[in-house]
Amino acid sequence: MVFKKFMAKLGKGSAQVDLILDQHQYKLGEQINGQLVITGGTIEQEINKIDIDFMMSVRLGEHIQTVLINRFPFPESFKIQPSEKKSYSFSYKLPQNLLLSCNSVSYYFITHLDIAAGVDSTDRDPIDILPPDRFQNILYAFDRLGFREKYGSRSFDGHLQEFELAPTSMLRNEVEEVEFVAAMEETGIHLFLEVDLRTFAGEKEVKRELWLDNQLLDDQNALIDYLQQVLFEMVNNPNQYHADKAQFHHKTAGLPGAIGGFAIGLIAMELLEEVVEDIVEEIFEEDEDDDDEDDEDGFFDFFDDEEED
Repeated sequence: MVFKKFMAKLGKGSAQVDLILDQHQYKLGEQINGQLVITGGTIEQEINKIDIDFMMSVRLGEHIQTVLINRFPFPESFKIQPSEKKSYSFSYKLPQNLLLSCNSVSYYFITHLDIAAGVDSTDRDPIDILPPDRFQNILYAFDRLGFREKYGSRSFDGHLQEFELAPTSMLRNEVEEVEFVAAMEETGIHLFLEVDLRTFAGEKEVKRELWLDNQLLDDQNALIDYLQQVLFEMVNNPNQYHADKAQFHHKTAGLPGAIGGFAIGLIAMELLEEVVEDIVEEIFEEDEDDDDEDDEDGFFDFFDDEEED
């Protein structure tokens, strides 16, 4: 028994934690359900607490920013017997305005089991966040029109998540790229559309704000026809559309359903904390350098005084 206790303190044969989710792909706004399972080890152990952290990792240029979206604490302490199993239900409804998963955005749950006088146990469970049906219908409509998502699509620009499409058939000679950002409401979706035109003078950006109501979004053929009409109008009459992208970002970022809007404050806070930490470190380093210089000056002043005597 003494040997078992010793090994458990080293993490061998100690209690383990496992967050078992009902699935690993969810649409924005859907509810995640699962079970939190704690399995006892080879000896009785005291569990101080359990935390489930929902994390997001975003690549911004060359940097990867990891932020805590939500923490689910189980603060009650309890004892777990050898090989005993304890199970707790877990549920969480995803916000509507998170970033969608892509090659630069990922999500995962980290579960921490705090074991008294022992090595803590952790569990990591990645998930993918997919577009809701109404938004997926927009992507499908563009795909039917011959506009496919590019590899770098769904990047976060610091305000919202941007979707980038390349023409493969229709308007391939006239259009270089189609970009858009979106905000979802109960009755429809705001879409800010930017079409990059090929011209003799170079690339020309044409911007237009659209409102797609649910009735249109649910009618796939009507949605395809409407987006085709919009694209042709922007290509044939580019000077009629001068929507301001910065104003749209400002307006949509404040809407509950702005895709990526949830990330703005979180990432800004993380970056601010990093800046503050860097400043504090620089201050301490400067203080240490000043102290060293003062010590050196005092040391040499002593010998100067000796020489003067």
